[in-house]
Amino acid sequence: MYALFKVNRLLLSSATVIGILILSLIISSGVISSPSPQSRKEITLPVLMYHGIRKDHSAQNKYVISPEEFEADLKYLKENDYETIVVADLLDYFDKGKQLPEKPIILTFDDGFLNNYTYAYPLLKKYNAKMILSPIGKYIDEYTESGDQNPAYAQADWNTLSEMAESGLVELQNHTYDMHASSGRIGASQKSGESDEEYRLALKADLTKLNNRMKEKLGITPTAFVYPYGAISKTSPEIIKELGFKASFDCSNKINIISSKDDLYGLHRLIRLHGKSVRDILSDAE
Repeated sequence: MYALFKVNRLLLSSATVIGILILSLIISSGVISSPSPQSRKEITLPVLMYHGIRKDHSAQNKYVISPEEFEADLKYLKENDYETIVVADLLDYFDKGKQLPEKPIILTFDDGFLNNYTYAYPLLKKYNAKMILSPIGKYIDEYTESGDQNPAYAQADWNTLSEMAESGLVELQNHTYDMHASSGRIGASQKSGESDEEYRLALKADLTKLNNRMKEKLGITPTAFVYPYGAISKTSPEIIKELGFKASFDCSNKINIISSKDDLYGLHRLIRLHGKSVRDILSDAE
């Protein structure tokens, strides 16, 4: 019996060695790639933060730009060899070894205004560009129910979000269900006098609600959390990770230097100011 055990173990060891050799040959042949950390290079990643787009000049302000400004941005990026990516591309880079473009950039739109669909979405199709849209869950439900589609103030509804997501040009992420403008706190930050446990339960309940709504309505599970106003409390990052988010975005006006997957938490964003060219915004941040 012992001799038989030794023979079986020898055969198993030989099979393991052969398997390793075959896998090595496949990797070296380039049939599959190895996402070795040693082969990765540091990523310089600017992220631009947008909100509303309006044709009415009187409505344009710090956070609201014109359709012409957004088109000028896309044209400048294309002419200067930038390529738009989304969170899925970053995760594929780290998890699957897929390559990123030489000059990646992310375009984010906060809040989910319908005018993002009216003005930004057609331009994305024209320039074959991608963006991340982070709507507020409560408003999606409210405007889906009301049917109001005035681009001056309305929010995108579930049908609009579905169309954009299915295009492959718009990635949807979590911007809270109903914490963006809740009383007593700034964005999704901890209230004054709120215990850590109370905050943990409140934040988890809110973000989980939007995740579940997106899964139910769109078949999408957000992979990133976008902090409203960039307001982050000391326990926020830990809770975000516990909920399974793989990345998060703040409002720090800096360009990102990414060397590991951990750097996807707290990605900085450059405010896309009305009346200023994207060239100058990128240049000022360098």
